[in-house]
Amino acid sequence: MRAGAIQSGLADLSKESVMRILKEASLELHELQKEHLPILFLWRNSDDFMGLCSTRRNVVSLDEFKKELQSDFSRDRHLQFMIVRKDEYIGTLYSYNLNRTDGHAFATIFIAEGWRDKGYGAEAMIVFLEYLFREYRLYKVYAEVYSYNLKSLRALTSGRFVEEGRFRGHRLYQGERHDLIRMAFFESQVEDFAPLVKKLTSRYRSA
Repeated sequence: MRAGAIQSGLADLSKESVMRILKEASLELHELQKEHLPILFLWRNSDDFMGLCSTRRNVVSLDEFKKELQSDFSRDRHLQFMIVRKDEYIGTLYSYNLNRTDGHAFATIFIAEGWRDKGYGAEAMIVFLEYLFREYRLYKVYAEVYSYNLKSLRALTSGRFVEEGRFRGHRLYQGERHDLIRMAFFESQVEDFAPLVKKLTSRYRSA
């Protein structure tokens, strides 16, 4: 489940890797493909995404976005998946800054407006975390959230992420300065969610 297709030019994979979430067989994580670019492009340029998940503030063209995404993968983007419910894209999540030597990485998730507060983000994130810890033998996974993003902060806290650092006044947003909070989830905590992961997931590999 590598992001090689993105790194080699956003080509379609002949056989798409999928992690299926079994709850009502209605939520899936699809490895990022070329066909996903239009919806990612719309999200990337939205005030919602830029305010919650990105350091970028400028609107770009589709061609600029493609180059931007390729640059992200060549620099530090690790894996990226689309979150799909009943054939509709409802969000995306990705890992970046993978450090195999020290055993940590960062993860970010975005759920589109209208699909929040339904538990889909939490389910997708715990499945993704379990995969990262299992496949890459990580010690911990970081998530960063701005202090004004109270819903995400509450979600991370309820998901047992713990605050490890705070960058004071790091973000100038809507005329005010806000903290960037770095939180962490540890490999030792994965076992606490094992029954949930087992309930939610069924993995298959294309032959």
